[in-house]
Amino acid sequence: MIEKLNVKRSRQKIIVYSIVIIWLVSINIWLLNTYYLSSSSSAEELMPTNSIYNEYETSNEGDDDSKDITDSSSREKSVKDELIIKILQKQLSKAKDTRTMDTPASIYKSIFEKHDIDSIFGNLDFDQRCQLFFKNLFIRDHNWIFNPNEDIQLENKNEFKFNDYKKWHMEEYKTEFAKQHHKNVDEVEHTPQFEDFVKAKYEDFWNRTMTYEQKIVDHVSTLRIFNKCFITSDNKTQISQTNQFIKDQFKLVDGVRRVSKKPSTPAFVSSKEENLVSFHSLESSVLEHRVYPWLSFELPVYERWTGRIQYNPPIMADYIKDGSQKKKSTTDSSSSSSSFFLNKLKQKSNGKGLVLSIGDSHVDDTVRLIHLLRALNNKLPIQIVYYDNLSKDTKNKIVTAATDLMTTVPKSFENVARYFPEDYLTNGLPKQEVWFINTYNAIHADFRQKFKKYSNKFLATLFNSFDEFILIDADTVLMQSPEYFFNLPGYIETGTFFYKDRTTYETRPISDAKFFEKLGPSIIDSVMFNIPIMTQYTLDKPFFKGLFHYMESGLVVLNRNIHYNSILMMLQLNFYTTVNGRIHGDKEIFWLAMAINGDENYTFNEHFAASVGKITPQLERAKPDGTEHKSEEICSPHPGHVSSYDDALVWFNSGFHYCGQLDAVDYAKEFSHKSRLKHIQSLEAFETFYRNPLQIEAAIIPPMDLNIHAVNAEDEPSKGWFMDKRYCNGYCWCGYSIIGGNTKEGKNNELVGKVVHFDDKAIELFKYYGDVWVGIE
Repeated sequence: MIEKLNVKRSRQKIIVYSIVIIWLVSINIWLLNTYYLSSSSSAEELMPTNSIYNEYETSNEGDDDSKDITDSSSREKSVKDELIIKILQKQLSKAKDTRTMDTPASIYKSIFEKHDIDSIFGNLDFDQRCQLFFKNLFIRDHNWIFNPNEDIQLENKNEFKFNDYKKWHMEEYKTEFAKQHHKNVDEVEHTPQFEDFVKAKYEDFWNRTMTYEQKIVDHVSTLRIFNKCFITSDNKTQISQTNQFIKDQFKLVDGVRRVSKKPSTPAFVSSKEENLVSFHSLESSVLEHRVYPWLSFELPVYERWTGRIQYNPPIMADYIKDGSQKKKSTTDSSSSSSSFFLNKLKQKSNGKGLVLSIGDSHVDDTVRLIHLLRALNNKLPIQIVYYDNLSKDTKNKIVTAATDLMTTVPKSFENVARYFPEDYLTNGLPKQEVWFINTYNAIHADFRQKFKKYSNKFLATLFNSFDEFILIDADTVLMQSPEYFFNLPGYIETGTFFYKDRTTYETRPISDAKFFEKLGPSIIDSVMFNIPIMTQYTLDKPFFKGLFHYMESGLVVLNRNIHYNSILMMLQLNFYTTVNGRIHGDKEIFWLAMAINGDENYTFNEHFAASVGKITPQLERAKPDGTEHKSEEICSPHPGHVSSYDDALVWFNSGFHYCGQLDAVDYAKEFSHKSRLKHIQSLEAFETFYRNPLQIEAAIIPPMDLNIHAVNAEDEPSKGWFMDKRYCNGYCWCGYSIIGGNTKEGKNNELVGKVVHFDDKAIELFKYYGDVWVGIE
C-alpha cells in the first residue's frame, strides 16, 4: 500500500514539474517574441527620441527654423534597449513603468561596453555587482568624490521652454547683440541673425542644465547603490530579497538563451583595468569617505539631563523601565564586524522617543512643549539634537521644565480630570528623560556651514539614537500622546507617517516634477541592484502635478531600521541648491528622498492641513445683499492636522498662542481694521486675545483646488485658502469649506471640503492643553 502511494506521489510530482517547466518556457517564448517584434517602439517608451524633457521642447509657434535641442544620450543606443534588460524589467518588476523618462548613471555605459549583458545578469551575485560598479568608478576617475561644497546652480527653473527663455532674456540679449554688431537695440529683434544668437544662448543653457543634472543623477545613483551594497547589506530582509532576486535573474537569463537557441550563458571575465583595482582594501576607508566626505566619522557627544556625558548612544532601556524601550539583540545582524561608520551608527540605535532640533532662540517654545508633553502623560525619552553650541542657560531651562515637580495644573483641569488616570497627579506630572546631542564634531570642519537653519533637522534625523522616533519642531503642539503616532496603522505598516500641508494657491512649474522624476532609480538600477523605479504611487501625488506645498514637516514619524538608506538620501539631497531651489525649507525632502531612493514604503495622512479654531459667524462675513454664505470659514494662524482615521485633531503648528508672531505684531494697526474679531472691544483685549491660547471648536479642510479658480456669481470663495495679511503680522490664513458655485454662464463649479466639529470632550481637552502650554493657572 505504501509503495503504491509513493508511486502515485512520484507521478504527481512529475506532472507538476512538467507543467511548471512548460509554463516557464511558454512565458519566455512570449516575452522573447513580444519584445523582439516591438523592440523599436519599446525603446521609444523607455527613452524618448526627443529632448529629455518633452515639456521643454522648443516651440516657436510654427517657426520651422526652431532648433530641436536634444539630450545627446538619447541619440545613442542605450543599454536599456537590449532585449535581456527589457525582459528582466518586465518579468521581475511588480509595477508597470509609467514614468516619462529614465536617466541611468553614466558609469553604466563604461560597464556594459566591457561586458556582455548576459554575463553580468546570468553570473554575478549581488556583492559581485557592487564590486563591478565601484571598480569602474575608480577606473574612470581615481579621484572621484562627492563634494557637498560644489556649487551647482539652478539658473532659472521656469526657463526650459525656448520661448520662455527667449522672453525672459530678450532685453539682455538685444543689448548684447546690438553692442557686438554695432546696431541699435530697437532694430535687432526680428532679424535672423538675432534669432540664431538667442538659439545659441539657449543651447548653451540647455547643455549646462543637462550636464549638471546628469552629475546629480550620477551622485544620487552612486549614493543609493553604495548604501544598499554596504550600509544595509547585513539586513536580513534585504539579504533574502536580493538572493531571491539574483536567483530569479539567473534562471531567466538561462531560459531566454535556451528558447532563443543561443549557447549557454557566457562566463563573466573581468577586464584588465578591473583586475588592477584591489577592491576589498577600499571598502572600509576609501568608499565611505568619498561618498560621505562631510562626516568626521566621530560619534556625537551625548549628554544626559543630569550632566553626565558619554561618547556612545545611550541604551534607553537602562533609563526607561516601562517596557517601551527595546534593547537591540547582538544576534540581530553581523554588524559588529562591519568596517563602515554609518553601519555601526545604525546598529547602536535603540528604543523610541521624541527628537527636536533647536537653537537657543527656540528655548521658550521648547519649554512650553515639554510642559505640554508632561500634561499628555508622555513617558518616552526626548533627545535634543543641536549643531552648534547650545548655551548652559538654555539647557538649564529645558532640564527645569522636564524635571521640576509639577503638581499644580491649570484650573481647566477640573473639567477634564475624569479623562486621566487616578494617579495622574499623585506624584506630579511625569518627569521627562532628556538628552542633549551635540553633532558639531561629527561633521567634518570643511562642511559645517552646510547645516544651518532647516538643514539642522536632517542632522537630528540621522544622529538621534532611536530606532523609532517622532521628529518635531519646537513650536509643534501635540493634541495626542506621542504613543498615539507610533500606533497609527499607516506607521505600523510602513515605518513612516507624514502629514500634508495647506493646499494653498501656490503652484510649481512642470520642470520641478521632471527634475525629481529624473533623480529616481533607473531601469538599470532596478535590474542590476533590485532598486525599484518610481511608480504612480509617487508620481500621482499632487506635488508632481503642480502643487507647491505638499508636506508639512512639523511632525514626522520614522523607523530607522526600515528606512535608514532613505534617511541618508535626505542629507545628500539637502546639499544641492538645485533641489533646495525647488522646495520650501526641508518639507518635501523627507518623502521625495524616499521615492528617489527607490523606497515608496511611506504613508501620508489622507487629509490635507486644516484651518483650526472657531467658525466665523455668518454676520461677520455676510454677502453684499445681506444673505449668508453657503461656505463656512475659519481664520487662524495655525495649520492643523485632522486624522484621516478618526477625524481627531492630532497636532498643529505655530505654538498655542492665538498668534505666534507676538513680538512682531503692530497691535494698534491690526485692531483698527475691525474686519475680523469684531467681538473684541478694546486694544488691550485685542492684545490679550492674541496672547491667550487658540480656542478650538472646529476644523475646516478646504477642497483641493489645484489649478482651479472657481470664480462664481454667488460671492462664494473661489479658492480654498485666503491669506489675510492684516492680522497676526500677515500670517492669518482663512480656510473655506466650499469653493465655487453657479457661474454667470449658468454652470456650477462648486467643490466641497470637510468640516469637523469637535465634541465637548475634545474641546475641554484643547482648553486644558492650551492653558498648560501658555502657562495659564
